[in-house]
Amino acid sequence: MEFKYKSSADIAAMSDDERNKYAEDLRDHAAKENQKAIEKALEPLNKEISTLKVSLSEATELGKELQDKLDTSAKGDTVEQVVSKFITDNFATIKTLKSRGTGLIEFEIKAVGTMTTESATNPDGIPVLVGVQMAPPTRVNLRTTITDGLVTNFNTNLAAYPYTESVPKEGQAQFVAEGAPKSQIDFKIETRYAEPVKVAAWIHLTEESVKDIPGLQSIATGYLKDMHDLRKQRGILFGDGISPNPKGATLYGRTFVAGAMANRVRFPNIMDVVNAAITDIYVTPNYEDEMPYQPSLAMINPIDFFVDFVAAKDERGLPLYPTASLFNRVTIGGVTIIPELDIPAGKIFVGDMSKYFVSNYVGYVVKIGWINDDFIKNQFVILGESRFHAFVKKLDQNAFIYDDIETIRTAITAA
Repeated sequence: MEFKYKSSADIAAMSDDERNKYAEDLRDHAAKENQKAIEKALEPLNKEISTLKVSLSEATELGKELQDKLDTSAKGDTVEQVVSKFITDNFATIKTLKSRGTGLIEFEIKAVGTMTTESATNPDGIPVLVGVQMAPPTRVNLRTTITDGLVTNFNTNLAAYPYTESVPKEGQAQFVAEGAPKSQIDFKIETRYAEPVKVAAWIHLTEESVKDIPGLQSIATGYLKDMHDLRKQRGILFGDGISPNPKGATLYGRTFVAGAMANRVRFPNIMDVVNAAITDIYVTPNYEDEMPYQPSLAMINPIDFFVDFVAAKDERGLPLYPTASLFNRVTIGGVTIIPELDIPAGKIFVGDMSKYFVSNYVGYVVKIGWINDDFIKNQFVILGESRFHAFVKKLDQNAFIYDDIETIRTAITAA
């Protein structure tokens, strides 16, 4: 029944029961009108939600399809989590690439070739894909990196990163007598710019290979990340500075200067050589009163490390440096001494690695897509890359020494 409003006179003429009934009907009518107004106001939003439900349903189906194609059996792998998150966060982009059947990704690694089911071999003659299980460790056994915790990392969104150095120019602070004129001092600043470099690699895989060989995609993404990190460290330590390579710390390294240490040490051993280099860095400022550098890393060839540290013994035949054989490193006075394959035999590098700056301009990212006719061949590409600045400020280049062990030993040896 349609609700009809009553006039004041009609309400006054009602009995108490009629008046209560009318008040109840009035509340019900107001509630219904409010509900209608709310529903009308929400009509555009409800239509948008319906559209989003359809899109979400499509994205979910695509996610299931991609998950089937890019099977990842390894759990808890950090790189694998990044890849999974990338797929989840980029459904729309991947869907567009898939519908087009093309995308642009370019780089080439040494082991050129598409990863197929034939990449898994079995020397015992059993069919390759019969009960394939990956026995641990499944990752490619690459060397670990050590520079991340030693260099100075910073964030920036600038392609040309400016850095400014300040140096004293003229004058010194002086003690002065009452009424005497004070000393004037001056300084100058110089601004330079660093440009980013890129480390990248990609792997070509077939959908059959990641489906039939458990954990293959996890191995691929882990291999990409490990290769990336190793190449980045190699650039930081040994890059020749010729574009597109960064300039490495060893290239910044200067030769040893004995100074007051010349011909002062009797029968110097390898630790005397290391400490002489540390002392040279410490006592070589760019200007008076500059804060001394504090070397944090020393590297020598593994053969030299074995001879001078692992095999070094006292007169009782006990090892002089027990940690050398236990942990493949020696840490003395805050300086870590390690063997490094890329250091030539007979060479030594000592440096304050905090003076080597590395930016996170574009952090490590993983991309998945198709190139050329991959779509119709059931193939796809996984790419990993990053961009970063890598540099040592002009004044801080005194913080690195790269020289011959025997040159330093001879320079400090007493007659």
